[in-house]
Amino acid sequence: MTFKEWNAAIMLTGQALITGWLVLDAVSTQGWDAPVSAVSGKMLWALLASVAFNIVATIVVTIVVSVVRREALKDERADERDDAIAARSMRNGYIVLSIGGGLILALLALGGPPALGAYALFAALMLGGAADSVSKLIYYRIG
Repeated sequence: MTFKEWNAAIMLTGQALITGWLVLDAVSTQGWDAPVSAVSGKMLWALLASVAFNIVATIVVTIVVSVVRREALKDERADERDDAIAARSMRNGYIVLSIGGGLILALLALGGPPALGAYALFAALMLGGAADSVSKLIYYRIG
């Protein structure tokens, strides 16, 4: 795997872990009945945890892969193929995020709990990021 593929896999793993934690929290504490400020605070901590996970995991994976391969795992210079993959992957992420945003607006317009809307917003953001990461992994493998 290349550095870009490892990076996409790390991001996907982080998104799955953080989203899983928030889903468990929402279901176990019935978080959709909580005040929006409390839920939003959890979301901010989750975003910070996601960033920290991505940084630490990238460093650890780079070191481990470099030791196993006995050569440095470096980010290659981006070429036209990388630019095309990034553009297509981002487009896929935007489509997922747009659909999620529309569903969240419909949920709130129909009188859904605002805290559930906050959880749904975070889920839509994570799903959009996951669509981007999965698309990159697929496009690098088939392209």
